[in-house]
Amino acid sequence: MGILLNSFTNFLSFQVISALFIGVAFGILGGALPGISPSMTIALLLPISLYLPADVAIAMMMGSYQGSMFGGSISAILINTPGTASAAATTLDGYQMALKGQSGKALHMALYASVTGGMVGVIILLVMAKPLSMVTLKFGPPEYFGLMVLSLSLIAGISGKSFTRGLISACLGLLMATVGMDPIYGTKRFTFGNINLGDGVQTLSIFIGVFALAEILSQLTKGKEELTRKEETLSLEQNTLTFKEYFGNLWTIIKSGVIGALIGVLPGIGGSTACFIAYAEAQRNSDHPEKFGTGIIEGIAAPEAANNAVAGGALVPTLTFGIPGDVVTAILVGALIAHGIKPGPLLFTDDIGSVYTIYIAMFFAVVALLVVGKLGVPLFAKIINLRKSTLLPMIFIICVVGTYSTRTNLFDAASMLFFGALGFILRKNKFPIPPFVIAFVIGAQLESNLKRSLILSDGSMSIFFTRPISAILILVALTMAVLMLVRNYKDQKKEEAKSTE
Repeated sequence: MGILLNSFTNFLSFQVISALFIGVAFGILGGALPGISPSMTIALLLPISLYLPADVAIAMMMGSYQGSMFGGSISAILINTPGTASAAATTLDGYQMALKGQSGKALHMALYASVTGGMVGVIILLVMAKPLSMVTLKFGPPEYFGLMVLSLSLIAGISGKSFTRGLISACLGLLMATVGMDPIYGTKRFTFGNINLGDGVQTLSIFIGVFALAEILSQLTKGKEELTRKEETLSLEQNTLTFKEYFGNLWTIIKSGVIGALIGVLPGIGGSTACFIAYAEAQRNSDHPEKFGTGIIEGIAAPEAANNAVAGGALVPTLTFGIPGDVVTAILVGALIAHGIKPGPLLFTDDIGSVYTIYIAMFFAVVALLVVGKLGVPLFAKIINLRKSTLLPMIFIICVVGTYSTRTNLFDAASMLFFGALGFILRKNKFPIPPFVIAFVIGAQLESNLKRSLILSDGSMSIFFTRPISAILILVALTMAVLMLVRNYKDQKKEEAKSTE
């Protein structure tokens, strides 16, 4: 208790609090800019942190981590361009709300869901770090494959009115995921002799292309009058999130936070997968699932709670085993080691003070996010009031610069243009975009864990059903897919009955 109080007291200094708020503000800015990922944001702060005291450096890094996870939702909502991969699911309803003039309400829901989800992640980190770390050790390739199958089964619930179109869209996503090196044998596939495709299609090129550029192309087809029209500003009451709306979605937020934290515990899965799973689960349990994708706050609450909760979950294997949960925590491990803090099993016995410092930093980072976000949301929301004729060229420039800056490669920008055209064609022909994106996100992990599992079992598929965790995950996936297909079929019949009346 004395060590805990001492760590808490250290965080009450002006220097630490200042570093925390600077980290959050820098993280929000980095997350909001397409191409500047959370990992890149923290990497930019890493050299600075080496010259700071350990507690100040930890505060700044944790603040940046939480801030960048929320920051991705700003561009996702306002310009349909996910600033981070984790914000891709937020575009589905966030941008639709912005088009309705409810950008303020959407941003506030993203902020409060991020803060609540972040708190859920911190609680899970505090209470369940050691037990969850033991579960993580039991996950091998078959278990990861089962989890990927579960993620893939959610496509049945977000395929819209046509499951066939959703399935075709998902198959296209899986096809794109196979481009590049074979994860096991290292042979090149579908590269057509282009060296730029050796490590596959860049995730950011696909996300920005199918969401942002496809939207720009759709807007350009609406004519000059629509492009020059100034968006109507809603009243303060219509564009402000109410207590009723927040608490009405609190269960969805908490549940999504738990999903995000638990998936964050598993190394290598990533925030984007967690967010799409949380989004699909929220849609599955909603009283009005057909409204998802049309601009409802539930569609923002779920993914935003999940992506900030991932931060807490990802620290579980990082601190207990020294195994980074994602790229961001890999950078954090480097920063901690540079300050003499070595993550691993001995950390909880030899240096419990540093553990408490990290826990407290995560907690205060969430609080700082609420303060900085609350001050910034009114300013962010005004962007949507610009005329489309002014806004669209700016968005296009951001898209090109964002995709180019990731690897300073013009091919990535050209790929973004290709996927923008593909996304536009899919949308015009009523093919849903979410199945395409989800399948692409999990495709590489699905394939790699399938092949690793078959190598372990000498080619026998029985390995997926003789190991309890993988068998349960696959069984749950099949059950959920069937249930969602039945629900889609019933909804389709109801619509057909209404149209004939």
